[in-house]
Amino acid sequence: MLGPVLQTVESEGGTATVAVAVFLGQALAFLIACWIAKRSYDGYRDARRPPLLWLALGIALLAAVPTVLRFLLPTLLGASSVTTTVLASASEIAGLTAILYTVYGRP
Repeated sequence: MLGPVLQTVESEGGTATVAVAVFLGQALAFLIACWIAKRSYDGYRDARRPPLLWLALGIALLAAVPTVLRFLLPTLLGASSVTTTVLASASEIAGLTAILYTVYGRP
């Protein structure tokens, strides 16, 4: 699983240690974002408060989805860096918009 990632980093002048550190950091960020989104969704299910649902969606789109896109698109599909960046940025913007709607809107 780390083979393509390690090869990419090493071919660009990095070391295997750096590749593993980056991978672990991204995995940790993904897990924390998923945990926060799940806790928000659980709060929504318990209280039926729509802002918590929008917050869960915003956190997922802001942190979890871009992490997955940045890792899976180039690794599995061979997507270009421009495509990956555009899709990840669009997800982040949608996540921030959902969070702003939670804070300033009337969900």
